[in-house]
Amino acid sequence: MSKVGVVQLQRRLDGLLAFLNPHWDFVNCHMVNYLTDQHWDGFLSETLKSEIAGKEDVALAIEDLFWKTDESERFPAWREFLGKSKQERLSLHPKLLTSVEELIEGQGNSTQLSIREFMSAKKCHEVDLTAVLVDQLVKNSGQDCFIVDAGDGKGYLSSRLALQYGHRVLGIDANAANTENALNRNRKLQRAWNGLTERAELQVQGITPKRRSKKSPARESTKSAPALENYKTTAKFITTELNFGALLAENFTQFRPEDSPNICLTGLHTCGNLAATCLQVFHAQTDCRLLCNVGCCYHLLRERYSQQEFFGNKSLMELQTDYGFPLSQYLRERQVRMGRNARMLAAQSIERTLDTKELPNVTLYYRALLEILVCRHAPELKNELQVGKVRKFESFEEYIQKCATKLDAPWLAAVEKEELQSLLQEYAVHKYFLDLFYLLRMSFAPVLESLILLDRLLYLKELGYERSYLIDLFDPVISPRHFAIVSIKQQTQQ
Repeated sequence: MSKVGVVQLQRRLDGLLAFLNPHWDFVNCHMVNYLTDQHWDGFLSETLKSEIAGKEDVALAIEDLFWKTDESERFPAWREFLGKSKQERLSLHPKLLTSVEELIEGQGNSTQLSIREFMSAKKCHEVDLTAVLVDQLVKNSGQDCFIVDAGDGKGYLSSRLALQYGHRVLGIDANAANTENALNRNRKLQRAWNGLTERAELQVQGITPKRRSKKSPARESTKSAPALENYKTTAKFITTELNFGALLAENFTQFRPEDSPNICLTGLHTCGNLAATCLQVFHAQTDCRLLCNVGCCYHLLRERYSQQEFFGNKSLMELQTDYGFPLSQYLRERQVRMGRNARMLAAQSIERTLDTKELPNVTLYYRALLEILVCRHAPELKNELQVGKVRKFESFEEYIQKCATKLDAPWLAAVEKEELQSLLQEYAVHKYFLDLFYLLRMSFAPVLESLILLDRLLYLKELGYERSYLIDLFDPVISPRHFAIVSIKQQTQQ
């Protein structure tokens, strides 16, 4: 297994920054302002614009450049631009990645149970693979470990680790309601566990289990149900000062306060700053021997140098005690900043979009048209309205009506139907250009995510944790946030 060194990571980050530096304004633009700020003219080079004359060219470009996989000679400037962006993705730099098979020998021998009765297919995919990885990390460590699941949520991962693998798990979530819901879900799962495992064993043998109706009585089983005693939850906001040892002593009777526990700190899609905090906790607390973290919600990271933190999140940001980006000393010395819109873009999935061939919802275009109305009728509100999701509308007029009600905006409700129809006609062709612009901008998403993930890996390497790895864990079409950070402390490291 090849080791990724500090210098190697620094060079790759240099390459990413060299590519991104001319495009920071582009990746930080907001699609809401696509029409009002004339993004097509402002951010695209004359060469790119010259290859797209009208909506027919737009349709051909989307088909040739995004939906098809074969090469064509059309749109050479676009093809070159997209090719350069693609070269910066982590998938094109496999030496920086470690596979689960490289990290853990014999990992493929673990039985994976498909418990879709209690979670979506997406969540099942994520829990299956993460639970196997965490279980094997603990077993390979040769240490008696407690598992702490940060951002436990509904307890999907922690329940699996406790019930299937028998680990002692403490789920920690900042929301007290989540911790109680996780326990309730775990009780239901425990009652159904025997039937689920038996069905899974039949599936492994190639036998399709019979469907059980909701009225069918539960079958008696000779197997004993796993104990609930090895899964506990607590509501806490995680910081580097939170004493995990004390929490374990409060929740597990077999744990003595004078013991020095070995802890595996894990988290499946830890939101925003919590992913970065987990890395900082891993370093700050001697008892944390293992780390396995999959982050998400990059837009909620607290940046050290960015001033572009508009559009809310102030209440959440006030709870954060540490910065989530950049973590590494290397990027801190360079005062690298991304901006909230760039971080939000980093969380979008070009893989899923290409797989489904899905253009942006018409809501995006309607929202851009709404911003024109803002500039006309309430210019002081430009860039201030947070509309959120608007559902179940049949026309632009109905969309505007719903927005007016949702925002309690009499000025918007008073806009005449004739003006709305005129607006639609005036900007009709822009809808097509917006779609292509959206896909071009989304091509930067995996590049921006690479910057965040490699910063985290370098942070651990700089601190001396040589056994730190970046693992492509999930299918990116199923689970867009598919990278895990794993770190293992040597016995001598404190």
